[in-house]
Amino acid sequence: MNREPVSALISQLHPDGYGLTEDGRLAVLSALPGEQVTAVPFTRKKKRTFSRLQNIAVASSDRVVPECAVADICGGCSLQHLGRDAQVAFKQKRWLAGFDVPPDELLPPLLGRQFGYRAKARLSVRYVARKQRVLVGFREKMSRFVAETDLCKVLREPVGSLLVPLSEVIGELTAPEDIPQIEVAVGDAGFALVIRHMSTLSQADQTLLAGFAGRTGADIYLQSGGVDTISPLDPERVYPLLYYDLPAEGLRFYFKPLDFTQVNHEINEAMVRLAISLLELSPSHRVLDAFCGIGNFSLPLSNHCARVVGIEGSDESVQRARYNAQQNGIRNVEFHTRDLFEASLADLLESEPFDSVLIDPPRSGAERLVKTLAASEVRRVVYVSCNPDTLARDAAILKGEGGFQFARAGVIDMFPHTTHIESIALFCR
Repeated sequence: MNREPVSALISQLHPDGYGLTEDGRLAVLSALPGEQVTAVPFTRKKKRTFSRLQNIAVASSDRVVPECAVADICGGCSLQHLGRDAQVAFKQKRWLAGFDVPPDELLPPLLGRQFGYRAKARLSVRYVARKQRVLVGFREKMSRFVAETDLCKVLREPVGSLLVPLSEVIGELTAPEDIPQIEVAVGDAGFALVIRHMSTLSQADQTLLAGFAGRTGADIYLQSGGVDTISPLDPERVYPLLYYDLPAEGLRFYFKPLDFTQVNHEINEAMVRLAISLLELSPSHRVLDAFCGIGNFSLPLSNHCARVVGIEGSDESVQRARYNAQQNGIRNVEFHTRDLFEASLADLLESEPFDSVLIDPPRSGAERLVKTLAASEVRRVVYVSCNPDTLARDAAILKGEGGFQFARAGVIDMFPHTTHIESIALFCR
């Protein structure tokens, strides 16, 4: 492949966040539509040449200077060079393009802080022999290497400022090359690090990590294999659960580091408020919360209606949801473990007259469930989506098979500076 610099006019922004020439054959990382650039090719994939930006002869009016010095290299963000309004417009256009017919009403985007928002992350760890040091952070764009940086602007503090101290303590371990990743979870008070290790940690290694925990306040867990091998670094101490609050609802949610929770707690609070508003609940309503997780929607919904039933495939999440209900003194909600990809829930919908259903599925969507809802008597569905493609598919089922009106919908900027698109939609009949 020829690696000589090339000049190109960028005509479009790919859904993954890189610029493309009109013929789609040249992709330039960190380039924007309308820009005349010089770029250096570095690889070819699927008949497309990928290049790194070298110079901008004509810049887009939407271009901004990134807050992070390594934004053009680090894979943790893909759009820091694009202004906030343009980022949201890009996501909204991509999201709307998936629907055969748009919603009757477009909701304004849910926006929050642009930096210091990310409470969950999987950080890569790499021992670089030629530098005789360990790097901790996100991988470089389209690379297995770890971006070298002193801090991360999008990670929630204090973790965003701990990349160098983390790299230093791991570098002191007996076999730093055997530490591949660290799972990060930050709560409203406290944070946890789950350190994956491929070889046995010596007592000296564990003492070093305990010193780091003491200096920083981190709760450190070790993981030698699958998730069932996760254990506290200090087995003599009872680690407190992490938590986040929804002050407007007077609720506190407890969670373990690897429990699924929304990455952006500020946006999550706004999203919960919006979902409650869209459902138009009354004190007599009964609500089904599908893919309920640890009760993120179920518990606040229970404040506004007669009864909530939460269904979730993970038994551990269900146990946490029940614990959260108990800790918050909520009695009008119950949780059940059930595989929503295998079970249709037709029996549950027939046995209990639910007025509304809230769905918050993983990226694969909720195809089986929405087919069941289409044949049910449910009048109102709020669908929270992390994948515009599966939302579009499921929306078509609700409309076509169920006669639902695609009433209102909008994007949620859960992950600023990335191409991730979260959204919420209301279907009613």
